[in-house]
Amino acid sequence: MKQPQYVFRPNLNDPQQRQAWAILEQIPSGQRKAFLVQAILATEQDDRLEKIIRKVMQEELRQIDLTDLPREQPTEPVPVAALDFLSSL
Repeated sequence: MKQPQYVFRPNLNDPQQRQAWAILEQIPSGQRKAFLVQAILATEQDDRLEKIIRKVMQEELRQIDLTDLPREQPTEPVPVAALDFLSSL
């Protein structure tokens, strides 16, 4: 059975690929395969975690009725100097 093989030939005109190559060059040559495997698995895990978090947040937000929340009025008005500063931007 042949072992699968993948060759990475970065396009150094692409900023992301150039950055990835710079990072990969810093890894000792005997550890690059393990580094790439770990990076791929970490990315996949991050994607799965993000999907889980989004799903939980959507379920929780469905249960909240934002129209019934009391609106608090600020106790002190915004200083005129602050408004002048913001309008000057």
